[in-house]
Amino acid sequence: MKPLYLIVALLFSIGSFAQDSSNTSVKAPKIITKLPIHKTAFVNDVEFTFLKLVSDSRCPKGVNCIWAGEVELLVKVKHGDREAEEKLITIGFKRQPTGDETSIIFKNDALTIKALTVSPYPEHGVAIEPSAYKLHFDVLKL
Repeated sequence: MKPLYLIVALLFSIGSFAQDSSNTSVKAPKIITKLPIHKTAFVNDVEFTFLKLVSDSRCPKGVNCIWAGEVELLVKVKHGDREAEEKLITIGFKRQPTGDETSIIFKNDALTIKALTVSPYPEHGVAIEPSAYKLHFDVLKL
């Protein structure tokens, strides 16, 4: 009978330690927004439009490539009362000569809007209609 009490006490103590979550930290999930081509998104006093896909050299599904490739797109960005400017965004491995990322759509002291990817992802032998493209972006408020 004593071994049974010992087993029950051992299981109870293990179970109670398993419930301790005081040191657990959870990050808030990223909220990714999809913007169709020729549409405009508004974030605070920033508005930007996905104008066109310039190039898509991403390695298609079903193909073995040496290089993963990149996708370039043109966006028009307007901030407050400033005049709108067109900006070439590159998602992939490129960086500007200054070391800055080329996937940043807009950045100031309070806000960063970053292009993450473009969908749909190319597949070998499958044509993509230009109207099907969507820009996936993330907004980080500082």
